[in-house]
Amino acid sequence: MTYYGNWKCPYCAEFSTGFLNDIIRDYVVPGDISLRFRSLSSIDGEPFLGPDSPRAARAGLAVWNVDPETYWRYHEYVFTNQPPESETWATTDKLVAFAEEAGVTKTEQMRTKIREQAYVSAIQETSRAAVDAGVSATPALVIDGQTVNPLSDEQQTRTLIEQLTDGS
Repeated sequence: MTYYGNWKCPYCAEFSTGFLNDIIRDYVVPGDISLRFRSLSSIDGEPFLGPDSPRAARAGLAVWNVDPETYWRYHEYVFTNQPPESETWATTDKLVAFAEEAGVTKTEQMRTKIREQAYVSAIQETSRAAVDAGVSATPALVIDGQTVNPLSDEQQTRTLIEQLTDGS
């Protein structure tokens, strides 16, 4: 299952700090499904939810790549403490501070990756994959090829996950 989200999206914060925890507890922890997060930070080549959105995506990828054991703590921390979408808050210093507060240990490597604009091709690939999956807003889950907004239809989300785990 792939979760397309945006670090600045208040709906993603709602999902990530709520229903996502149920999905992780009920399906990921027991090993029934695997979950990956892909940050949709641009649509049609333009930043999605602010000019700082691509930087937030690079920060998330930096944590994943330099200190993967702390990634999900970082993910939860940022979404729990997310400033308002209308603010340009995803600065390098703020993202590194979030990482430090979340227990990421390799924050200087993270800072370097953000400043070097690492992972640009991965971010572009996420945008292409989102288009291919029919994702145009966040949060969106792609479950065995079907796209659903988990906030608008929790039951359909669970049904699709159950079908995936049952092999139906």
